[in-house]
Amino acid sequence: MQQVFAFPTGRGPWKTPAASPLPGRLLADLGPAGWYAAIALLLAGGLAVAASLLIRPPHDLVSAADRLAVGLCVAFLLAPAGCFGYLALPVALVVISRLVGGAGRKEPAHDLVVRRRPVPVPVVWGAR
Repeated sequence: MQQVFAFPTGRGPWKTPAASPLPGRLLADLGPAGWYAAIALLLAGGLAVAASLLIRPPHDLVSAADRLAVGLCVAFLLAPAGCFGYLALPVALVVISRLVGGAGRKEPAHDLVVRRRPVPVPVVWGAR
């Protein structure tokens, strides 16, 4: 609870030394009303990403990673205790999903299976 909810919203026992001028941080610095506005925008962004997943589910690795990256960017930008360094994670997701060959796949990610050629059975001469 402390790390997932309290810290990003600026309500945990530890304060972040980062003072990045992201929208959530700027809103939270306006006082209690700004903090509530930042939390409301954070929740609205989360609901929008969840709705996009329900309305149009990702069809492959790259689209799933892109959607996750968008959700993380929304969360990091609108969190009252966000900082620029957190945005490295969505960038890594986008880059890695393309490096592992997801951009060139023709089949959906959920249909991927390891396809192996059949192993030939050795023939033992003289055995019956």
